[in-house]
Amino acid sequence: MTGKFTRLLLLLILVISVVVRNPMLFLFDVIVLIIVGTSWLWGRYCLSGVSYARRFAADRLFFDEETDLWIEVTNAKPLPLTWLKTEDTLPLELKLQRADWGYSPVPQHRTLLNLYSLRWYEKVRRRYRVKSDRRGVFDLGPVLVSSGDLFGFRTRRTELDAPQALLVYPKIVALAQLGLPPARPLGDYGSTRHVIDDPLRLAGARDYQAGDSVRYIHWKATAHRGSLQTKVFDPSSAPHWIIALNTQTLDHLYEGSVPDFLETAIVVAASLAHAGLESRRSVGLSSNSAVHGSDRPVQLPASRHAQQAVQILEALAQLTHPPLVPFENLLRLEARRLPYGASVFAITPIVNAAITSTLLDYRAKGHPVALITIGRQPDRSLIPIDVPLFVILENWTEMKGLKLEVGS
Repeated sequence: MTGKFTRLLLLLILVISVVVRNPMLFLFDVIVLIIVGTSWLWGRYCLSGVSYARRFAADRLFFDEETDLWIEVTNAKPLPLTWLKTEDTLPLELKLQRADWGYSPVPQHRTLLNLYSLRWYEKVRRRYRVKSDRRGVFDLGPVLVSSGDLFGFRTRRTELDAPQALLVYPKIVALAQLGLPPARPLGDYGSTRHVIDDPLRLAGARDYQAGDSVRYIHWKATAHRGSLQTKVFDPSSAPHWIIALNTQTLDHLYEGSVPDFLETAIVVAASLAHAGLESRRSVGLSSNSAVHGSDRPVQLPASRHAQQAVQILEALAQLTHPPLVPFENLLRLEARRLPYGASVFAITPIVNAAITSTLLDYRAKGHPVALITIGRQPDRSLIPIDVPLFVILENWTEMKGLKLEVGS
């Protein structure tokens, strides 16, 4: 009704009504012209000056934590909008209270529907409570915005990118029980003896890392190598935990994956890292998968820096599947940069001869090791008697505490 031909026809009728002096035809034509003009004006400019923004009260959450999602729509022009519809694409894992949902063509997503009526230069905010019961990086967007005239003759649509991300850390449970003798592999965990850095037990030097004490800088090694070096002490005085995580859940990659095994392994890794840092250990993380947006396996050196807990949790939250390298290859790569005497936790849903052989190599080089299997009892014949074995059969969704018991 608002096409070029229609407008020309109405103008012609207007001229005819003036020529024949017909007031009713003239009045009718003027009313129709006003409707057509209003419809054209709204249809052309309805989305001009319209902006859509969303903001999280906190863009990083711990598992099962809630936050506020604020959605703000602004009509920055003198033309009011009788209706404005927004369709925001959100992942299925995000739970919103009192929300209207629609279909999304994006897999594992749905659209958050909102309908507004905005006056000139008006801004409207709406708040939702957001919760996620899964770890991960959740990308929001794009947003489809549509509006039109009051009569429904013209409608305009546009897609706004409006990228936003919410990071949810993995679940952390308390270390409820530890079935290992002190110092194997946890150094003096649970011991009444305080751990201090003893300068009389110098074992060597390594590259300086964030969080290392300035008073332990090895100046002679620094001058010799041309890069900042820090002293490495005997394991009894400088304990390090290295958490090695295998994201392969079945014997062969072509078999697929068991998501619950993977999530349980990540919960175990996060909980061990938290326990180690809480007890003032230097904790590092390695995994054979990459984080979101990367193509390299995760390798975080052991550190006691204040930000180490955040870096480990963020890496575990963003961990993707499938693995990039076999777990035994990752362990061999990690062996080259292990701190002297570091304890190694190998967390894996699968066990094979190659993995246990690499762990034995660690022991031969003076690294205490522990093998933590996920989801099922492993074949004990593959595991040497002197390698401590711990079996986690509980699913991560029901895990209240991390109880490490020696497997049979």
